[in-house]
Amino acid sequence: EKDTYGEFTIVRTNGPSDPKQRLPNTLSVGLKDVRSGELLANIGNIVACSAGSACHSSSSESMSYSSILKAMNVPRESAIGTLRLSVGPDTTEDDVDLAAEVIVKEAKGQLGL
Repeated sequence: EKDTYGEFTIVRTNGPSDPKQRLPNTLSVGLKDVRSGELLANIGNIVACSAGSACHSSSSESMSYSSILKAMNVPRESAIGTLRLSVGPDTTEDDVDLAAEVIVKEAKGQLGL
């Protein structure tokens, strides 16, 4: 599944295509050709998110990627850029908007856009 967010077309939503089959507070997205570990290192003090899948977060993402993401048919170039984002009862729309802006800016920087 390939998604487009404005002019930013490298985003792939990981998981079932039917939103009713996903957790309502959690989003897994793959950013094609982006290195999620590097992205997290640069935005970690602004946005709280995790790289890869929850089952594979401790291994080196540059060398391998999660068997869970493989089983979900996530291509390697998106898997190495996978981010897990969650919201809670205190998360505001402004928080979500800020997170999106920060992630897009950093991803574009990695890609030289």
